[in-house]
Amino acid sequence: MTEQHPTTAAGGIPALGSTTLGDHLPDPTTGVRAPLAQRVREFVDLGVLAEELGFEAHHVGEHHFCDYVLSSPAPVLAALAERTERIRLSTAVALLPHLDPVRVAEDYATVDVLSSGRVELVAGRGVFADHYAHFGQDASRGEAMLVEAVELLRRLWTEEDVHWRGTVRPPLAGVTVHPRPHSTPHPEIALSASSPASVDRAVALGCPIAVATISTGPELPAELARRYRERWAAAGRDPAGAKVMLHVHAYVGDGGGDAARDRWMPHQTSYLRWVLDQVRPGTPLPPAWTTAGTPASQAVCGSVDEVAAELARRIASMGGVDRLLVQSDQGGLPFAEVAASMERMATLVAPRIGEHLAGGHGAAD
Repeated sequence: MTEQHPTTAAGGIPALGSTTLGDHLPDPTTGVRAPLAQRVREFVDLGVLAEELGFEAHHVGEHHFCDYVLSSPAPVLAALAERTERIRLSTAVALLPHLDPVRVAEDYATVDVLSSGRVELVAGRGVFADHYAHFGQDASRGEAMLVEAVELLRRLWTEEDVHWRGTVRPPLAGVTVHPRPHSTPHPEIALSASSPASVDRAVALGCPIAVATISTGPELPAELARRYRERWAAAGRDPAGAKVMLHVHAYVGDGGGDAARDRWMPHQTSYLRWVLDQVRPGTPLPPAWTTAGTPASQAVCGSVDEVAAELARRIASMGGVDRLLVQSDQGGLPFAEVAASMERMATLVAPRIGEHLAGGHGAAD
């Protein structure tokens, strides 16, 4: 059996986070694409629903120049701030290499004030090389640009009269950004982690991590979480800061698992084919991307019991996670069906995950 550690969330059940990356693809079963205005409104409506269902956070993506139409998370989160009272407002991910850290500091501090301190950032460098080209940037410098942006962003949020010289933007000579963030000392910055190198980068910067199975496959997250906690402890950092999030494509049916997979997998597969064609045109889908409901699959889809058992297994294999990010709105799935899956996740699956973990049944053999 895999060595077990207690989950880091209170009560053994990870907090839930809803996630949308904002694709605007046609429904593969009807060929119909939702009106753009409706799709953009759904990014906010999903967060409102998530708060009603007791989710801890709502994460929205950032992409450019394609059928991901969620390109600017800050105004989406600002709209959500005005319609909610409790839920955390986060990104998935903010592409810091493409953004001026000064504007990032201003934009997200504004949302942080509007929301009374509910803003977080999950940041990364992205996987689309053409984004860098279109922004006039060198993709090979993405990691260095990300690190520099995180370091500068923290200074802008915590210091006044900032003097700075680097490579991501022109020098700063005595700059104080406004508004100052509501959060103390500043909104939390987590980093996307899909490789040992990205884990080590997060440890070096003292950041929580978010691990996405679409980038890692289903088994690597356990290795990454173990490495992260070991490296964090070896660096002498405060254990309370070693937070791990797991991002999973997941759909919960209202009956048997086969019926759920028959309904959702055409949307999931259509979406994944489109994504892969954006990143590596002509590459066939890996086997893990074309199935669901087994430990070897990228996505988790099935009945309430099947989803609960598989998510518990993955969480246990990682030694626990602080927040489980679930995404099911891709590939043109109608909003009503996304909402129904989210409700089943919150009310039926989450408690059973806790039962599996408490009973030791989530362990990986």
